[in-house]
Amino acid sequence: MAKVVQINSENFETEVIQGSVSKAVLVLFSSAEYADCMPYSQLLGKLSTELDFTLGVVSVDSQESMQLAQAFRVRSVPEVHVVNQGQIADVIQGILEEAELKKRLGKYFESKEVNLENTIREMLSIKNYEEALPLLNQALLENGEDKKFLLLWARASLGLGDKEKAKEVLEKFNEGDDEYKEAKSLLELLDFYGELSKKDLEGIPLEYQKACGLAVEENIEGALQGFLEICMKDGEWENQKAKKAMLTLFGILGPKHELTWKYRAKLNTVMFI
Repeated sequence: MAKVVQINSENFETEVIQGSVSKAVLVLFSSAEYADCMPYSQLLGKLSTELDFTLGVVSVDSQESMQLAQAFRVRSVPEVHVVNQGQIADVIQGILEEAELKKRLGKYFESKEVNLENTIREMLSIKNYEEALPLLNQALLENGEDKKFLLLWARASLGLGDKEKAKEVLEKFNEGDDEYKEAKSLLELLDFYGELSKKDLEGIPLEYQKACGLAVEENIEGALQGFLEICMKDGEWENQKAKKAMLTLFGILGPKHELTWKYRAKLNTVMFI
């Protein structure tokens, strides 16, 4: 839990050395004689809440604290030491801008936002959509329409079968967004939901319906194999519909995914025999 504590010789062992065994601790050396120290201390206090770490403040104005500063070989103030597992893991001398400081500390601490995102991703990975959705609503409430949470929200909605809501969210993504390609791929995945929801299935092979179902269930390899088998039987069926379905799945996986490489090679073999 985040906290700010004044460090002295009496609590140093407990708060810093022992405290850093389970999670890294920041130690700030500062002085009331230097104007830059106070605002920097306040900034680090803010980041301790955002990144959830203990901030130990050592005032070098007293003789007792000077001994700690000498032990840490502090050259000037403000100076920050990251203590991890009882050892100094990093030293930040002078003043860094908030964004740069947060990035530097990100190697040792994760924000509540990142922790929440990881929790949600884990829930989605085991298809626990119903419990993930309230957490996503909370995340969007706290972070506005953050695109990474919107994308996860769309995935959860798809998992619950709400195709229309997912589509409405996915269409909010623009080409400049980092998540645009993934959102676009999910929009393309909606086609498989559409295939499954058709009432008139006459002329549509059972194998194609099954492959679409596997795609929706995110059994991508099973879906690719199913579409490939259709291509092997009749590659021109419905204007190469099975081939186009495979290309859609390649887009979802990305060009570097092992399944893309594996099944693109198989598809090329089938199409050019």
